[in-house]
Amino acid sequence: MAKQPEPTRKAHWARQAIVLLALLLAWTSITQAGSMAFQSRSPALALRFDAGNPVALIRAAKADITAGVDTGDGGERAISAASRSIAQNPLNADAFGLYGLINMANADDETVSRQVIMADRLSRRDLSTQLFLIEDSVRRNDVAEALRHYDSAMRASEGVRPTLFAILAKAMREPAIRKRFMPYMTASNPWLEAFFRYATANPSDSTAVAQLAIEADGLPDGALYDRKVSELLSLLVQQQEYDTARRLYLKAGDGDPELLTDAAFTDANTDQLLMPITWQPSVYGDIDPLFVVARDGTLEFEARIASGFTGYVLQKLFMLPPGSYTLSGSARAEGEIPADKLLIQATCASADGRTFILDERRDMGEDEAYRAAFTVPQGCPYQMVSYAVDTQARTSDLVLMLSSPTITR
Repeated sequence: MAKQPEPTRKAHWARQAIVLLALLLAWTSITQAGSMAFQSRSPALALRFDAGNPVALIRAAKADITAGVDTGDGGERAISAASRSIAQNPLNADAFGLYGLINMANADDETVSRQVIMADRLSRRDLSTQLFLIEDSVRRNDVAEALRHYDSAMRASEGVRPTLFAILAKAMREPAIRKRFMPYMTASNPWLEAFFRYATANPSDSTAVAQLAIEADGLPDGALYDRKVSELLSLLVQQQEYDTARRLYLKAGDGDPELLTDAAFTDANTDQLLMPITWQPSVYGDIDPLFVVARDGTLEFEARIASGFTGYVLQKLFMLPPGSYTLSGSARAEGEIPADKLLIQATCASADGRTFILDERRDMGEDEAYRAAFTVPQGCPYQMVSYAVDTQARTSDLVLMLSSPTITR
């Protein structure tokens, strides 16, 4: 059998070169994979795998700045990191943003603006860039540009929203800012509903935000916004901002102006989304209220009331012109005792408080029909009509039923 020739020296080194190349490629793949895996969570560790990782370079430098690490070089290490990062990835928003932060610390305003604007053009997701540009826009009195960066910042980070909401809600007091805010009053805006939720939870901001809704001809359509007008209306009435409440009801709520003088229990006049310009049941836990259909097809108000409760059970805001009026209807009760009282009341509602123009107390056991006369004086543009009870303690609840009332002049 013929003997196989021994491998030549050249073939031997070729095989070794291939093995070394394979090992080198494998190591390169491992380091790149490791660097990419840790570049966001642990940039310092990512740089051990790949010292030129552009993302890790910037994140590590920003982490040092945030932690207050004093390098004693006036930010030169961070600038160097930004330069190396841009060399690896020229379209690098984070790197230009880092340039801006360092130059801001060194009071180089012109360079800051140029570099941070470049960061914004490349990406709007860097929060520090957007916050800087908000301040820069405010300094230049450029409201539209400031709002654009507010929008970008709140899209980039939900965590910053409460802080910016507080500033933005107060800014809505300025008509010029409300005017420029209109492009953001859309259902596609991801933070608008949260902004209105914040504003309606802060009574001091409610008037300005209501003005915004009025000037925008309402809020965006959708279930998220259905109750916002009612929440704002209730806040405005509580704060005696009746003129603003009326305009919000008519403009943003598409409310019927006839309901401002109509007392009847109708579907429109019991719409919970427009309370308290429509009839508003009490929200106290001692009352279980609802509107039900009576035998004649009209709506009737029924409330189960815990014994010993005193307070209003139903109320509505009116805008009756000066004159003499009669409020009429019927009331009946089940489970009442002689000392239980039904209070039929009306007050002049103004910024100075409420003054009674009707305060009639009836025994719940009296004849169910009632006619209560009152006069709306001059200087009383808004009136709050309410039904209240004063009940005594007993072992069981009572039930109050009110027919649809009418107000005649």
